[in-house]
Formats: sequence, C-alpha cells, structure tokens
Amino acid sequence: MPTAPYTLITITEHIASLRLAVPEGGVSRAFLDALAGQCEALHDAIDEVYAVVVTCTDGADGFASRWDDSMLADGATPWASAPGAALEALAGVPQPTIAAVVGGAHSVGLELALACDVRVCASDASFAMPETGLGLVAMGGGTQRLPRAVGRAHAMRMLLTGDEVDAQEALRIGLVSRVVPVGEHEAAAHAIAQAIAVKGPIATRYAKEAIARGADLPLQQGLRAELDMTVILQSTADRAEGVQAFVERREPHFTGR
Repeated sequence: MPTAPYTLITITEHIASLRLAVPEGGVSRAFLDALAGQCEALHDAIDEVYAVVVTCTDGADGFASRWDDSMLADGATPWASAPGAALEALAGVPQPTIAAVVGGAHSVGLELALACDVRVCASDASFAMPETGLGLVAMGGGTQRLPRAVGRAHAMRMLLTGDEVDAQEALRIGLVSRVVPVGEHEAAAHAIAQAIAVKGPIATRYAKEAIARGADLPLQQGLRAELDMTVILQSTADRAEGVQAFVERREPHFTGR
C-alpha cells in the first residue's frame, strides 16, 4: 500500500511514531490509503510496538483541518470504498495510540484525533466540527466518537453549532488529557507512550480492547468480557513475570509472551 509522502513510521524502544503529512488540498483518498497501510503495518508489528504516538501536520504546522474537495463531491464519502475505512483502521490499531495535537484539529482533523485512545495538545490547539455550516454531517466518525469522548451534551453543542473549542475547554470537557506549551506536545505524548510501553504489552492491548468493547455492552456483559480477558492473561509469561517481580520487589521485564 502507498505510504510516502503522506505517512512515516519510526520505531524506538517499542514506541512507534506515526507522522501524517496532510496534502496541501486537505485529507484525500490517497492520504487515507497511506494511513490504512500504516495501520496494517502496526498490526504486523504487534510484537515490536507497544504504544503509538500519532502526529499530523497540515501544511507547515497544525493538525488536519479539512477534507480535500474531491472527498466532498456528490456521491463521494470517506466510507464509500476501502480508503474510507482508514479512520476505522486507526481506531482499530491494537496498541494504545496517543495523539499529539497542535494548531487546528477541525473536521477530519478532530476525527483523526478521536480515533486515537489518548489525546494531548499544545496550548494553541483548537477543535471543531464545522460540517453543519456546509450543509453536511460529520462523516469520519465524529457523530459517534465525539459523544463517547465528551458526553452527549458537549458533543451536541459542537456538532450542531460547529463551535470551536480551545485547548483549555477541551481539557475541561475531557476531549484531551493534558495541555502543554506549544512545542511540548510531542514530548508529552511520548511520555505517556513510555509509561504504557514499560507495562505488560498484552495487558495494555487487552485493557484497550475491554474498554472499546464495553462501551457498546450492558455493564454485566462488559464485566464478563473483562473477566474473559483476565482468564486468558493467566496463561501468559508476562503475567507470571509480573507476579514474580512483585514477590521479589523488583521491576518486571515483560516480553509480550
């Protein structure tokens, strides 16, 4: 699948940095193809990559802020063909993902950030879903992931009015986990990734899966899914290592087995 010049993955000490470079005209089908390809590569690197930091540049700086005009043409939607599954592919990456947001994350930019598990942002960041002002409905998962991230009331306001939310408001409503000075957003995201990467990689993947599955299940079914994953973990070497490290009062050394 094509990647360059839109995407680049680098891996250091079990942390992957996924850099997304938005074309000048906005998020295009070719960009989505490249993103889907890299998500597939992250699946294949499950034994090597324990956490993923996602950055996205729109031109010289900032996060993605618009669809390419071709994506808004009559009859065309991001879900109309395989490239349209790219945002779902990002959400489905098995490793925990952390978005590092700077500048405007509007429209598809917000949807890209919402497809990640954790979001941190620079103090200049802003978030908006302006589609209704164009007579459109958010079409990259925004109507579904935004309410799950911030609750129905805040999501309704953003989706129906198109109002822009600044970094501090995003922190207050739970859209982001942390706000840092401009220039420190990637370091903050990497710090979270590092905190995840030293934990048991199977456990963190299962925790992510349990949260995602449980969001659509009644409580008792969600608790059952959690229990099922706990039982599966009993048979892993990492679980045995965690217990042994606790007994010996030392840091565990996980291998992802």
